[in-house]
Amino acid sequence: MSDTMRGSAATEWRSNWTLVMAAAAGVSLSAVSTSSLGVMMEPMEQEFGWSRAQISFGTSLVSFIGMALATLAGLAIDRIGARIVALAAASLMCIGIGLMSAVQGEIWQWWALWALVGISASAMPTVWVASVSSHFVAARGLAVAIALSGSGISTSLVPIIAQRLVAAEGWRAAYIGLAVIWAIVVLPLALLFFRNGRAAPARSAQGPSVQGPSVQDPAAELPGLTARQGFASAKFYKLALAAFFSMSAGVAIILNLVPVLRSTGLTPVTAASVAGIIGIATITGRIAGGWLMDRMSAGTLAAISSVGAGVLPLVLLLVPGSAVAAAIGVAVYGLLGGAKVPAVVYLASRHFGQRAFGVLYGSVNTMIALGVGLGPFVANIVYDATRSYTPVMWTAVPFLAVAGVLYYSLGPYPDFTEQGEKR
Repeated sequence: MSDTMRGSAATEWRSNWTLVMAAAAGVSLSAVSTSSLGVMMEPMEQEFGWSRAQISFGTSLVSFIGMALATLAGLAIDRIGARIVALAAASLMCIGIGLMSAVQGEIWQWWALWALVGISASAMPTVWVASVSSHFVAARGLAVAIALSGSGISTSLVPIIAQRLVAAEGWRAAYIGLAVIWAIVVLPLALLFFRNGRAAPARSAQGPSVQGPSVQDPAAELPGLTARQGFASAKFYKLALAAFFSMSAGVAIILNLVPVLRSTGLTPVTAASVAGIIGIATITGRIAGGWLMDRMSAGTLAAISSVGAGVLPLVLLLVPGSAVAAAIGVAVYGLLGGAKVPAVVYLASRHFGQRAFGVLYGSVNTMIALGVGLGPFVANIVYDATRSYTPVMWTAVPFLAVAGVLYYSLGPYPDFTEQGEKR
């Protein structure tokens, strides 16, 4: 990186580090409901007699609702600004999590609250990364990666906090506690530091600058494709399909990681210990990947990450029952797979620009939501039918390989100018 770009990156961080901090807190909130479910499942199963499939169907509802509403949420971000949408979504998410404590014995109440969470989740993570990506150019990859690392923070902390709250006061108090804790952290940060995106009047050495008028100003001439141009672009469909293949394959294994590890012959305690590696590895992978995206092609990095993530299912298939091999596979998946989500955001921002980033990335996010919703659900259907996760792991390998090819095929970034976007 040249001295000019290093200086530009430092300037961006000095001006916007609080924005990234607020965005990371917001992303962490979006993962609280799913990260806590594993802890809540057993006491709820005992109290209500619901099956685990019935309880976990709530997470699928979140994904399906996100798939239906993510494009509309992206449009709202582009039209009224990220800040208003972020505050509304964060408030609704905290309310939905807190209300889970009031569920009685009717399963429809449980699913209805997950639907409420799904409505707020439909704007995430688009709303948090839209502003971050527009305030950074030289350090955009690292900034987006740090913001998205909020989900890794939840993956690491929420189960611990939830378990202690459940042990002390029960699952109902645990849901209230989680809602209050994240509301106290996220809402003030969002109010104080989160702001709408901007676009800049000049180009930088790394591409179009994105500093300048607010995205909520319809007269602002932001660099990039219009929504119509984006939806007509082959790159949009390549990115959307790559995101679907990589996320559905990875999440099918990761959200079932403990039972998958146990199915290979590991003991419950060993499986849980190995699975615990994924949170720290993912955070590390996201930050390292973000740093690399500012220095190399994000498409190449995403391709390497997707193909490399196939190490986990291959290790579990070829060396079953080995705790050391499983730990290596999980660590490799976290380190490489952690770069995929920020890479999708970064690729959308560079290939589509900022003019309709909310709606275009929101639409790509519908495919991510579809993959997240279908992957674990189909994996468990396969397990119920075969009593094995082996078919799921064999399927994940080509899915990840196809995703890698699609990411790589995106090619070089287009060169958007401020007044003359590439059509």
